[in-house]
Amino acid sequence: MKALFRIAVSCATVAVVASTSIARAQTTMLPSVVETLQQAGPAQPHAVTEFQLQQYLMKRLPALPHPSSAAQWTSEEATLRHHILNDVAYHGWPRQWVDSPPQFEQVGVINTAHGYKILKLRYQIVPGFYSTALLYEPDTISGRIPAILNLLGHEPESIDVEYEQKRCINFAKRGIIALDLGWMGFG
Repeated sequence: MKALFRIAVSCATVAVVASTSIARAQTTMLPSVVETLQQAGPAQPHAVTEFQLQQYLMKRLPALPHPSSAAQWTSEEATLRHHILNDVAYHGWPRQWVDSPPQFEQVGVINTAHGYKILKLRYQIVPGFYSTALLYEPDTISGRIPAILNLLGHEPESIDVEYEQKRCINFAKRGIIALDLGWMGFG
């Protein structure tokens, strides 16, 4: 037993000495190897790497369900919607925030002589926390008309930035209601 132990210690010593000398040899030749590799360029084109990564990941994704009827699809749609909203989008949010109805309050109106008006609004992001919005509305509305939600950039001027104003005014002049939401902390 003692002989086996001595042999094991001797082998371990040889391994440590050998790896140390190899490591020393690698550190002395490392700069030239690195320079040579850098000059040679990538080992394979980026497109090949991207393709291989996509193939690898696609094999690991579960297959989407294949409903055979409209009723089965409706049931699957409800399951997917519940999962995406509750387990992904609203994961960790207080239920009070998720279930609270939207609240908009009109705080002013800007009437123009150019075929549209602007309603100044404030809206509740979550219970007790408000932000601002502008609703650009054509002067004459008859029946159903299109509407657009403008989620534009986070400019320091918020919804007062010129390109956002022009965009929304253009929609209103063309008979489209345009809601421009202000972002908290901007403007």
